[in-house]
Amino acid sequence: MAKIQSETVPQTLAWPLWALGQMLKRNYLSIGIALVLVWVVAAPIIMMLLSSLREGNFITPGAFTLGNYRAVYLSHQTYPALLNTLLFASAGTIISLVVAGLLAWLVERTDMPGRDWAWTMMLLPLAMPGILRSMAWILLLSPRSGILNIWAREIIKLFGANPGEEGPLNIFTLTGMIFVEAANGSTSLFLLMVGAFRLMDPSMEEAARVSGANTLTTVRRVTVGLMMPAILAAGMYAFLGNLDNFEVPLLIGLQAGIYVLPTLIYFTAYVSPSYGLATAYSSIFILFAVLLVWIYYRVIIRRTERYASITGKGYRPRQLSIGRWRWAGLGLFIVFFFLNIGLPFFVLLWASVLPSYMVPSRAALQFLTLENFVTLINEPTIVNSTVNTVILGFITATGTMGLAYLVSWLIVRLKVRGGMMLDGLAFVPHSIPTISIALALIVFYLHPAVRWIPIYGSLWIMMLALMTRYLAFATRTSNSAMTQLHQELEEAARTSGAGHLTTLARITFPLLLPPFIGGWVWVFSHTIRSFSIPLMLATPSQQTIAVVMYHYWERKADFSLASTLGVAMLVVVGLLTYFSRRFIAQGFTKAQ
Repeated sequence: MAKIQSETVPQTLAWPLWALGQMLKRNYLSIGIALVLVWVVAAPIIMMLLSSLREGNFITPGAFTLGNYRAVYLSHQTYPALLNTLLFASAGTIISLVVAGLLAWLVERTDMPGRDWAWTMMLLPLAMPGILRSMAWILLLSPRSGILNIWAREIIKLFGANPGEEGPLNIFTLTGMIFVEAANGSTSLFLLMVGAFRLMDPSMEEAARVSGANTLTTVRRVTVGLMMPAILAAGMYAFLGNLDNFEVPLLIGLQAGIYVLPTLIYFTAYVSPSYGLATAYSSIFILFAVLLVWIYYRVIIRRTERYASITGKGYRPRQLSIGRWRWAGLGLFIVFFFLNIGLPFFVLLWASVLPSYMVPSRAALQFLTLENFVTLINEPTIVNSTVNTVILGFITATGTMGLAYLVSWLIVRLKVRGGMMLDGLAFVPHSIPTISIALALIVFYLHPAVRWIPIYGSLWIMMLALMTRYLAFATRTSNSAMTQLHQELEEAARTSGAGHLTTLARITFPLLLPPFIGGWVWVFSHTIRSFSIPLMLATPSQQTIAVVMYHYWERKADFSLASTLGVAMLVVVGLLTYFSRRFIAQGFTKAQ
């Protein structure tokens, strides 16, 4: 009897182990991709949340506690910063939505002249990183030495009034922060909304006009109602982005003592330092993200049929005549372009050709020089940061698009179980501030259980943080492109005996090369202009261009050299943006 039992037990254990081994053998690729995604995205975030529940620090964690959350939610610093954050994000979002919606409507729904030029004027501001825009507006609207303020005071003197020594405008206010961010965000929202305006069926607008409604009433009662899903989606995207904004509050807000949650997290983590408190502050953003997603699904997704307007053969896009306002509409684009990139680029270019910054004047022309551009080539710190930035951009873009391509393949092509969970996991980082993502990786890779992976202080940890940040965009791009690709060639390859890896590498990937490279260029250009993640994760020997630019601007007060770096960066990013759009357009045209 004992012998029978001794033989039965190993057989009983062997069967589930054998079944597990077979399952792993059949699904090794899917499991491997899922584990990489979990390691890159989920593990640091989970570790960050656990760190917020521990005493001590993440290197020598203590007992579990809610003390960090009590300190955060009972602190006298939290609620003023939260109020500033909400005002900054909400006002910037509303202004951006109104501006972007009006400009998108003019381009797609009216007979405004020069619509192609208007498109170009809306796209060019994408090339200007947020840190450069903030620097430029400081030089323009600093209360004492800003160019526009000096000129305004001279005009006031002509009328015999005393303008004082400062003003009349001041960029170092919450209003100034909102202005800069609203101008910055309008371009992205324009691109999000312009497609929806193009696809909207105009028959309901025409019915309203036949019924006697004027243009304003038609837009307010009909167009805005039909556009509500696009408006709400764009508004949530902008609000989350404004909550995450770090450059404007750091460069402009701190001058006036205005703190928002991202700057509070940064100084709590690096000045105090208290990583437990910093990670607890990050929980506020997660609550906002959950609330916004719930609102979106509750209000829009569950009521999709209420907003459907494109129906079969009756759909014919037509343009609305706005009469004498046609040229005024084009004038709005010119003003927007002038404020959003014309003035900022002019002041940066002016500062870059001076040995030290001076207000534009006839006397300053004698000091014009290209010496700063020569310094870019000869200064070791700048050269090293340029090399680091290019390497970081290359490995981040390759890693992000590679992982997104594999995740999309699992979800769209193989339709694995739990695919939607993987897709959601890839999208989650979009709702988490970049500064919190950087903090999560610090907590994770300095934890005793993971410290054996020696990437802290290297470009690799910055690469992982930026991958996490841009994975949401990359998976949306890959999902969309892979959905449009027919499966016939892949099925033929598998019928011929090709395995999953062979089919993936030799059939699917070549067909998706145009959108893949387009996404790669997008991630690369955003990586080299990224500021908040490199600022938190860079070491003196592993700095990027954006961090060095901030160092010259803030610590050395060398506005001219910082502006020179900015001009060079703007030209490179502008060229990348231009060629990226051309490649995407040509790639999809050929694919058709």
